Amino acid sequence: MGNPAQIKPNNNLKWGFMGAISAAIAASVCCLGPLILVGLGFSGAWIGGLSAFERYRPLSMLITFGFLAFAFYKVYSKPKADCCETDSYCANPKADKINKIALWSVMVLVIGMLVSPNVIGAFASKSTLTQPATTKQVVLNVEGMTCAACSVTVSKSLKRVDGVQEANVTLIPPEAVVTFDPVKVKVEQLVEATKNVGYPSSVRGGN
Repeated sequence: MGNPAQIKPNNNLKWGFMGAISAAIAASVCCLGPLILVGLGFSGAWIGGLSAFERYRPLSMLITFGFLAFAFYKVYSKPKADCCETDSYCANPKADKINKIALWSVMVLVIGMLVSPNVIGAFASKSTLTQPATTKQVVLNVEGMTCAACSVTVSKSLKRVDGVQEANVTLIPPEAVVTFDPVKVKVEQLVEATKNVGYPSSVRGGN
C-alpha cells in the first residue's frame, strides 16, 4: 500500500472530475432543472427560481473548463519520479489507460450537459395537428425564458392543460402561440399554467 504522498495525485484527479461535473450541473440547472421537474409532474412558481442561476452560468462554465484543464494536466503531464515507486498507483501499467478513459468520458458528459439546454430546443417536437373548427388561438408574452430548454418547459406545461391542442413556444421572440378549445379551457388557465412552472405570461392578442 502506497503512502499518502503516493496516492495524492490520483485523489487530485478525482477532485478534478468531481469539480468539473459539479460545475457543469450548476451551469445547466437554470434550464434543465425546470424541464426535468415539469417532466416529473411538479409545478409551482418556485420552479422559476432555478432560472436565477442563469446569471452565474458563464462563471460556472469557466470553472467547469478550469477543472477539466486541471484533469487533463494530471493525466497527460509526465509524472514525477517520486510518485511512481513500485507500489504506487501510477506505477500500475493500466493506470494511465484507465485515467484517460475516465477523463474523456467525463469530458463528454460535461460538454453534453453544457450544450443540452440549446440542443433540446432543436429536437423539441413541433407537430402540426388538424384543429377542430371550435378552437381559438392566443399569443402569450412569456417572461423569464433564457434558453431553448426553457421554451420546451413552457410548451410542456401548456400542453398538459386539458383543451390545449397545440403550443408553439419560441425564445426569440419570447412568446407562446397556443391553440385551444375554449369550451374546455380559458385563457386565464393558460396564463396560470406558465406561471406555475416559473415563467409568468400575459396575453398579447388572440382570435
